[in-house]
Amino acid sequence: MVILQKHYSEPDSKDAIINGINQITGDMADEPLFLCIGSDRHILDCFGPLTGTMIKEKAPEMLVFGTLDKPINAKNLSQEILAIKRQFSNRIAIAIDASAGGDEELGIVKIRQGPLLPGKALAKGLPAIGDYSIIGMMGIRVDRRNLKTLHQGSISHVYQMARLLSDAIAAWQAQSNLPRPLASPSDI
Repeated sequence: MVILQKHYSEPDSKDAIINGINQITGDMADEPLFLCIGSDRHILDCFGPLTGTMIKEKAPEMLVFGTLDKPINAKNLSQEILAIKRQFSNRIAIAIDASAGGDEELGIVKIRQGPLLPGKALAKGLPAIGDYSIIGMMGIRVDRRNLKTLHQGSISHVYQMARLLSDAIAAWQAQSNLPRPLASPSDI
């Protein structure tokens, strides 16, 4: 179920994202953890780790996994998620990743109930991640029959969307009354 679908350049997008996160976290007992998926080696795929890095700069006490320095990607995804679940089994996870779609979706931020499927655009078959997902539409799938044919987007869009999302998450956290975590990701 889609909770929010908003273009990052709309003037009210930050407030809309904060409201979307409030909808997700309304009944939670503890602050969720954020799983920022992607690679630091590809422009479009760095949305997750760039967002994670920016969140950690703005709100270092938040439970954020997946940064430019320690990305969670196809190579380490299963092991990292297992370790995180062992330590934080009682926390709701919000997964953040880049996605590809049609021309009309480029620049859209989607907040959805349910997990995301990392690597889906490249048919990687990775496990579903998160209880909720936030997706940044970064690329355009040129040939719908060939999932490996993607139009490369701009680092400018990736940066602007990561900045918007990290600003919204940090602002949400500052106004949230949920209990803060007792351990940080560096403790894992």
